[in-house]
Amino acid sequence: MKKFFTVMLVVLMVAGTVFANGAAEGSQGAAEPKQSMILRYAETNSSKDERALASQHFADLVKERTGGRIEIQVYPGAQLGGSKDVIQSLQLGAIDMCNEPASNLTGWGCKVPYLDVISLPFIFQSVDQAVNVMNGPVGQKICNDINNSGFGIVALDHFVAGARNIFTNKPITKLSDIRGLKIRVQQSAIYIDTFKAFGASPTPLDNSEVYSAIQTGVIDGAENPVKGYLNNKFYEVAKYYSWSNYLIQPSTMFISQVTWNRLSKEDQEIFKQAAQETTAWFQELTASKLEGQIQQLKDAGVTFTELEDYDAWVSAVQPIYDKYSAYNDIIQQIKSTK
Repeated sequence: MKKFFTVMLVVLMVAGTVFANGAAEGSQGAAEPKQSMILRYAETNSSKDERALASQHFADLVKERTGGRIEIQVYPGAQLGGSKDVIQSLQLGAIDMCNEPASNLTGWGCKVPYLDVISLPFIFQSVDQAVNVMNGPVGQKICNDINNSGFGIVALDHFVAGARNIFTNKPITKLSDIRGLKIRVQQSAIYIDTFKAFGASPTPLDNSEVYSAIQTGVIDGAENPVKGYLNNKFYEVAKYYSWSNYLIQPSTMFISQVTWNRLSKEDQEIFKQAAQETTAWFQELTASKLEGQIQQLKDAGVTFTELEDYDAWVSAVQPIYDKYSAYNDIIQQIKSTK
């Protein structure tokens, strides 16, 4: 919490300078078309991560298409705080943009309860299917409902990284292998429920704390797509990566409602288009790099393991679906998307 208020103080001091450049107040679309802005984009991933690269790609597109009037400064590596702190700052307008899993918002007060279902284990069959879901009616509904929820942030578009898998300091090939292990999870009820169902001891931590927590024995492992495992150098402290493919979790590019209201309608359209192009660019980038990343990890001494009892993992989490039976319509819509 102390870190959060320190970050907030620094950010608000910077914000004062930005507003002095002529930020207009008022309703959506009231800003002058020629207004100049310097915006801050909080990125919790390291600068080498594909999502951080995509954030910078978005910033470059906006700068180019506004003739340099709008400059977006990307702060990777959780420089502006952890995930929850960043979302709180977005609500206040103290930070302008970020990308986070939309499903985490329900735990932070967003009144769109069905968001949790996109983080249900094994709900997506493949990355391609998840992309189709998030680019279709379900993805659009998620954006619309967040934007109309009064939560104070605007959803622009969705990223879909590779499947999330479990990495630990001991090999996992069976469900029994994970029982009792302390596994870092995101601060979300559905993550906690999932790893409890697996028999592990879920431990919510910010991504920036994972490396040291494994190194010091606070946790036994965590879960990430291959890119996150590599780019954050988690393989240095946890050498076993298990292909569970238990979760393909979309993330969403967000902008503060305060900042959004300062943009002209023309600039809002530029942001929407740049977000769509950036998420498509991200999908191509991650797909093209996956094979090389796996080889790089093997060269670094990582052992990849397959699950011998995949069906047991799927069966273990079925009670979680019962908790979300009120949202069976959207669950079936996701599962039926090709």
